[in-house]
Amino acid sequence: MAGVALRDAVAGDAAALARIYLAARQAALPGLVERFDPTQVAGWLAGHLMAHHAVRVAEADAVPVGYIGHGTDDRHGPMVFHLYLDPAWHRRGIGTLLLAEALAAHAGSLSLFCIARNAGARSFYETHGFRIIGGSDGADTEEAEPDLLYAVAPTPKHGETQ
Repeated sequence: MAGVALRDAVAGDAAALARIYLAARQAALPGLVERFDPTQVAGWLAGHLMAHHAVRVAEADAVPVGYIGHGTDDRHGPMVFHLYLDPAWHRRGIGTLLLAEALAAHAGSLSLFCIARNAGARSFYETHGFRIIGGSDGADTEEAEPDLLYAVAPTPKHGETQ
C-alpha cells in the first residue's frame, strides 16, 4: 500500500498506540465506558502486549495509524489480541494488510474476540473469512458487553483434508 509501511512495534510506540486504541473504540462503539485512561492503556500495551506477543505498526509519514497484536493464547491457540486503526485511516486496506501478516505468521489459522455490537469490525472479519464459533454475554469481559469468538482456518487445497 503506497504511503503506509509496516514495522515491529517498540516501547516508544505505546502512547501513540493507546491513542489509536481509544479513538477507534469510541468511533466504533459510541457510549462505551473506558475503564482505563491513555496512560494505563499505554502501560498495558508496552508491559503486556508488546512484551509477550508480536505487535506490528502501520505508519504513514513516520506516524502510527494502526496496529495489530497477535500471538498464541493458552486456551484458543493462535489469536489476534488487538487490531485497531485510527478512524481517519479506515477503508484504505491497512487493516487487511495487518491481518494478512498475522495470518501468514500463524499458517492461516487465527481466532479473536469482537464486541458483538461492533458491526464494522464484524463485517471486516467476516469479509476475511472469519466465522463465529462462540461468544459470551459479556459478564466476564472488561467492557461488560456481549462478545463473539471468531475463527478462521486455512482452506484445504484440492485433495487435502483437515
